[in-house]
Amino acid sequence: MDKLMNQLRAQLLENPAVEIKDTAGWSIPVNIYDASFVRVKRSKMDILIKMMLLAFEETDIRRAANLTEMLLVDELFIDDLMKKMQRWGLIRLEKSIFKLTGKGREQLESGIIEEELDEEWTELFYSAAHDEFWSEKSNETETDKEWSVYRYEQVGELDKDDERILEVLSEQENRLDENDFQTIVAHVHRFEKRTVEYAPCLEFQLYNKDQDIFYARVWNTCLERWDDKLEKQIEEEERVEWRKRWMEEKEETE
Repeated sequence: MDKLMNQLRAQLLENPAVEIKDTAGWSIPVNIYDASFVRVKRSKMDILIKMMLLAFEETDIRRAANLTEMLLVDELFIDDLMKKMQRWGLIRLEKSIFKLTGKGREQLESGIIEEELDEEWTELFYSAAHDEFWSEKSNETETDKEWSVYRYEQVGELDKDDERILEVLSEQENRLDENDFQTIVAHVHRFEKRTVEYAPCLEFQLYNKDQDIFYARVWNTCLERWDDKLEKQIEEEERVEWRKRWMEEKEETE
């Protein structure tokens, strides 16, 4: 960490107008959540499935053999497809007759089939100080020093907002599979806080002589970049006091 501090100090002092007035090291809590979710694969409906759905819509189908006779397709194959359609919520059994569901009718009209995939899980990293989820967290955050907690730490637990969590997972997990079919997160099964880790941050309190401004730079080791959100928080709380204090110190030395 000392090496990183020296590297950042040298970077900031490349501008000869900049003075480093003070430095500090502290950490921000990062809540780690386990999230399980289910994605669906979206693909263009093939002609066989379309014909089967039309049959369920227009004809009384009691068993796979009825469709086999109509479509001249192997009965075991039809039976397997019917079980999948039930699992996907496209058809249901009513009084011994298979009927198209509202979902099945929508997909028949759109020509897009949505296949539910197996449940998956991932980690989500949440910083209350930022009120943000991070897609990943650097592992290069170890330090042998005792770090105080960020002085403007936001206290409180994250409210479980299913829509927000679904949005975050969608941004991270939606993708195209190896066959260029779109897979999207459909719903969240479980969202539980597992632990809290602390991400060290390096703070620099600076003065630019040419512009006559005091400002903060904060290096977030978790994100491996300058953190403008934390910088803004500190400046809003302390910049006026910095000017007063350092201007008084300057007058005393003159």
